Amino acid sequence: MVATAGGNSVKIWDLIGGGKMVYSMESHNKTVTSICVGKLGKESGEEALQYRIFSVALDGYMKVFDYAKMKVTHSMRFPAPLMSIGSSLDCMTRAIGSSNGIIFAGRRKAKEDVGESKVGNFWALGSVEDPQRRGLRPTYFRYFHRSQGEKPNEGDHLIMRQKKVKLAEHDKLLKKFRHKEALVSVLGGKNAENVVAVMEELVARRKLLKCVVNLDEEELGLLLGFLHKHSTMPRHSALLTGLTRKVLEMRAEDIRASDALKGHIRNLKRSVQEEIRIQHSLQEIQGVISPLLRIAGRR
Repeated sequence: MVATAGGNSVKIWDLIGGGKMVYSMESHNKTVTSICVGKLGKESGEEALQYRIFSVALDGYMKVFDYAKMKVTHSMRFPAPLMSIGSSLDCMTRAIGSSNGIIFAGRRKAKEDVGESKVGNFWALGSVEDPQRRGLRPTYFRYFHRSQGEKPNEGDHLIMRQKKVKLAEHDKLLKKFRHKEALVSVLGGKNAENVVAVMEELVARRKLLKCVVNLDEEELGLLLGFLHKHSTMPRHSALLTGLTRKVLEMRAEDIRASDALKGHIRNLKRSVQEEIRIQHSLQEIQGVISPLLRIAGRR
């Protein structure tokens, strides 16, 4: 029997049988760089003498191949591509050379240390079904999920994760640049502060007047109803008074064609007239009080 390595496979040839290939082992993912033969057991004793083929490759794996059973029995991974492998005459020690200049040397465990497993712990190799576990690195997915299933001890201090802030419907629409839908959505609510905040955001984006132009009759009725209730409020009047004037100028024809919109305009007109009357009354009161305050200040 002759073993050869080529590419990512190790092939067994029968020279006596005419040089035909008996088996091809293709368990490596990259090029096989070196192979050697080792033996298990002793020629005289309880253990029968068994031979294995050891192969190393650029994928960082060392494979142990039993060519009597034609299968890979053991596998071990190293942290660097492997270039060569060799063993001592008694097959108790092996050395593996890697591409970064490091030599990995190992010695076969004594019989009393092996215990019940005789072949599986040869040179402290892991089996194919249970390979050696890699160390965690920040590039591994398991690195970010480590210890998440652990339960806290009695003296541990728990730091709770902050709950994610849920955005309102109009905020979601603003993030998607759906300006008209955001304005209509907030007008349907009952919070005047949110409506004014959305209008100020649309003013900053220079989209408020364009939204007003694109409103249909029902949506325009919502806007006029809001202006009727809040345009005379001192904290919002600076923005809403100017907006009311623009709405009347831009949608005058639509307002004349709808009785419902005319009703909103009549209500808006009454509230503005009432506010003007109140302001005149306050100015008259101020005119009476101001001279009295001056006279009181001189004394």
